[in-house]
Amino acid sequence: MDSRIFLATIICLATALAQSAQSAQSAQSGRSAFVEMGCHHCHGYEGQGALPTGPRLAPEPMPFEVFSNIVRRPPNVMPAYSAKVLSDEKLKRILEFLESIPEPPDVASIPVFAEKQ
Repeated sequence: MDSRIFLATIICLATALAQSAQSAQSAQSGRSAFVEMGCHHCHGYEGQGALPTGPRLAPEPMPFEVFSNIVRRPPNVMPAYSAKVLSDEKLKRILEFLESIPEPPDVASIPVFAEKQ
């Protein structure tokens, strides 16, 4: 293998690993902010939501602009969070946390439930 190609490959891998670590760190910071701001009380620790308290936020959360508008001017009983209370940066980290939550497994793939079908 040409040494330039090898070096380029190493640089690409190192960059991808650094971005992945940074993304994981940002998502963890977002999880902390989610709990600190009390979001988990109504939306659950994984953003799964509950009918009587708050809608599902993850997986596949809404775009930042929509999310921000709802957080700043909620349409129902949710308290409003001004930028003084919850900065846009912290709000973006919360959204990154919600984006990091994977889809739940298919019920049929869970052995205890698959037996009952």
